[in-house]
Amino acid sequence: MEDTSDSHEILGLWDYLNSKAGEMGAMNVLAEVSESSPVFETLRKAGFSPYGWEAAWKFPKKINAPVESDHEWTIAVATDDPQMRSLYQSLVPPIVQAAEAYSNGGTRRLVYRENDEIVAFVESSAGPNGLYLRPLIHPAVLDISALLNALIGQFNDIGQPVYLQVRSYQAWLLDTLGIIGGESSSHFTLLVKHLAIMQRNGVIITNGKLVTNRQAEPTAPMVSHLSVDDPPSPQ
Repeated sequence: MEDTSDSHEILGLWDYLNSKAGEMGAMNVLAEVSESSPVFETLRKAGFSPYGWEAAWKFPKKINAPVESDHEWTIAVATDDPQMRSLYQSLVPPIVQAAEAYSNGGTRRLVYRENDEIVAFVESSAGPNGLYLRPLIHPAVLDISALLNALIGQFNDIGQPVYLQVRSYQAWLLDTLGIIGGESSSHFTLLVKHLAIMQRNGVIITNGKLVTNRQAEPTAPMVSHLSVDDPPSPQ
């Protein structure tokens, strides 16, 4: 994908992949591209728009600080979903939500509460090269260093590297991750191509009666994910 000598062929490839995604019912196609990749420009010409960046931080194998009992992560249950959805809709910028709508997914999640309210949750994905965590943490959390140490402590004994995804809208985590010994990957630009545009329903008045040209609309976008370069996943 790094060879951009024939831009027509590459643009044709993007158009083909986008059309196939549309045929499958997707409304968005997502891409993750290294900031230094020449593919970025061809994606922009193909109609992709940036909506943020992300990096993967590798946690230290062990933490020396004791985990405090009042910073306990627990396994999410079905009744936690409304609070997690509310947290997502409150913290994630609209431009990101338009590309990646909230989904309860079915992936394993941990939640953290303060005053009986969920103020952070994290999704986990396991692979042969380690564990990848995708967090969403409210900036009002009282002690973010203790919270991240407690999160690391959940996976001290798994015997694999643990990586934490950091998105641009959670950049305030970076200083703390550096302090506790995390190691960052390079940044990846996030791009989206919207395959469908929502329009208002037409309303026609005939002989004093309303006639609506209404069709069923999806309540949430379906997303097809196009990975361009190696994403910021476990190395």
